[in-house]
Formats: sequence, structure tokens, C-alpha cells
Amino acid sequence: MSEAPSAPRTVEVPQEARDRARELGWEDGLIELALQQGHTLQEVWQALRAGVTGEQAKMYLARGARVVRPDFWWMRVPTEWGIRVRPKDPAMGLQLSDLMVGTYGDVPDVWTNRSEIARGSWPNPVVEDMGYTIFEKAIVWADCVVPLYEIAIRDRWAAATDLPWSTLEPLPTDIERAVCQFLTEQSERAYFEATMWAGWLPEISYGFLELKLFLSTVIFDLARHSEAFRKRALANGGGLGLQAPTDYNRIVKEARTFPELAAVLFVQDSMLLTLFRHGERIAQNQLERQLYALCARDRERLVEYQVERLKHFLYKMPDRREEQNLYFSKAEGRIAKEWRDPAVWEPLAILLGGGTDRIEEGRRMLLELRKAQVDDYVANLRRATFERKSLNGRLVAIFEEATAPTATA
Repeated sequence: MSEAPSAPRTVEVPQEARDRARELGWEDGLIELALQQGHTLQEVWQALRAGVTGEQAKMYLARGARVVRPDFWWMRVPTEWGIRVRPKDPAMGLQLSDLMVGTYGDVPDVWTNRSEIARGSWPNPVVEDMGYTIFEKAIVWADCVVPLYEIAIRDRWAAATDLPWSTLEPLPTDIERAVCQFLTEQSERAYFEATMWAGWLPEISYGFLELKLFLSTVIFDLARHSEAFRKRALANGGGLGLQAPTDYNRIVKEARTFPELAAVLFVQDSMLLTLFRHGERIAQNQLERQLYALCARDRERLVEYQVERLKHFLYKMPDRREEQNLYFSKAEGRIAKEWRDPAVWEPLAILLGGGTDRIEEGRRMLLELRKAQVDDYVANLRRATFERKSLNGRLVAIFEEATAPTATA
């Protein structure tokens, strides 16, 4: 037995649409008539938003049912046609930099479209505001994000398979506890920073696509670091330690603008890069040496972006230079405070010295490491054409301890 033909699908008309139709003088049933004639609810909405009166709509619908004759109008939009991109470096394949041609590579100083339009495509006449808040290129951009994205996806690694987990051997209890406390802190910091960058990503308009792609790799890198640190803490007979201090995280969380967020994180990003570059000094085995080296390589890309973004920002908006001083000073003070926390400095001193019985020697070595972190941070600021007139007093105190001829605990 053949099945009875199904009834036409009923389209539910939102009350908001009916209210708008009444405001414009549409008779009851006119929306249903439009739908019966083959018009979509989206087309009805477009007419209502455009202010089409009831009389105009009635006259238009009096012509009868809509006859759909495809004319392929979308093929005639005046985008730049005939582009044929080729890899400039066949060994690297087709890269983002190869796509920066013609109008497709033009990143304007101000991006005005508030939708998710792909840069270079033709805008739809009716679109919704997607809620972006950052439209100025100078706020977020650095030219280096284009090659850094390619490097990031080329250098990606997996904590599960690219670290020699089977080579771990038992460590003395004090050393293992120090490793686990240090990595508890670092896992939390990496995870938190990943969420902060991720939270700001939706604020950046779609016109800065290459930057958004690069920041996506930063978020992934930091998530992988958090994963790897946590795995190491749980993989060798230890476990997680005490929660890390949260003073620094609070000022990151409280950043009200992207320049403030970037400035506050600039301090931590630079300090952590130096720390991981010295990972050989705190590593207790080959796995940890590889882990810190891989994290340093990832952090180098982030710091390179931070330096170039700040340099570009200061060039385009020199009147905001002093504002940055406030952010840097605040971040320096918080990071110096956390460096004083026993749960932060004691594990590192134990690892550097070689045990709790050599913690004084380890603390001397840690002060030298802190000095290197401060020196590298100042050097990174200078690369960004920024000269700190004076560092925060808390940070200066640590620097003075590290450089004093007879530094003591």
C-alpha cells in the first residue's frame, strides 16, 4: 500500500516577527501567504527589518507564487578573481604567507565589519553583529604571527608519545616532592594563561585572521604544557603538591583591555621563558630535560609575538607608552611577591642545590637564576623599544640580592 502524501511542513513564525508586521501594517495571514508562495522565513524577516509596509507586501504577494529560477547571482560578486597561489618554499608547502596576496593579504589598520566575514570575500547585505570589540590592528597585531603560526604547527609535539616516560626512575623523596611542587605550580600557570588568551580571542575581529590562528596555537601549546607537567607529577611515585599562589593570576584576570592583558602577561611570559631555557639546571632526568626544552621552544614563539606586538603598538600609539609602565610595574611587584613564597622558591632551591640538605647553596643558585630572568625581561622590553625607567621595588630587591657580593638567605 502506498503511503499518503505528507502534509506541508509548518513554519513557526516568531511572535517578534508578528509584532513587527503589525507595526508596519501587515494584515493577519500575510506572513503565512508569503510562506505558502515559497518565500522563506529569513526573507520575511529581511522585509520586516527593511521596513516594508503592509501595503507594499500585499502588492508584491499579489503577483502570485514565487517562481524560483536560479540566476547564480552569487557568482557575480566583485571579489578579486583569478588568484593562483603557489608555495614559495616547496619544502614548507603552502603557507599563510603565500596567501598574503592582493586584497586577500591586505590587513587594514581598522577593520570595520562586525560580522565573521572572511577577509577578501564580498559582504552579505544583511548580517548580524557578532559582538567583536577589537577592531584596531595596532592593539593586537604583529607581522611575525604569519610565520610563527607555520612554525607552531610544524613544531607541535605530544606529551603522551614524544617524552620518554619509560625512562623515569625513582628519585629521593625530597627531590621528587620538589619536582612535583614545581610542576603543580607550572601546570596551573599554563592552564590559567591558556584560558586567559582564549577568553580574549572572541573579542578580536575576524579581519585579523592570521593573528587569531596564531593565538590558537598559543592556547594549544599552553594546554599541552599543563597536561605534560601534570603527567610528570603523577608518573614517578609522587603526586600534585600545594596549589600555587594566585596573586599574579588575579591581575591577569582583572585586565580590562587587551594592551593591559598583554603587558601583564609579557612579564610572566619572559620570566618563564628564561626559566625553561635553564631547565637543564633543574631537570633530574632526560624526560624533564626534554620537557623543559620543548616548553622553552614553544614559549619563544609567544615571547617573540609579545615583543613585536608591543613594538608595533608603541609605534602606532605612542601616547599609551606611560600606561604600559603602570601595567609592567604592577606585574613586576606581583611576580616578585610570588617568588618570595616558600612553595615557589624552596622547590627550585632544592632542585638546583641537589636536596634539602643543600638548600642554601640552591638558594644562591636560584638568586642567580632570578637575576637572569630579570635581565632577559629587561632585554625583551628593550627589543620592543620600551625602556623601564625603574623596576618595581619588590623586583629590585631580588635583583640586588642576586648581585650582592655576599648574598645570604
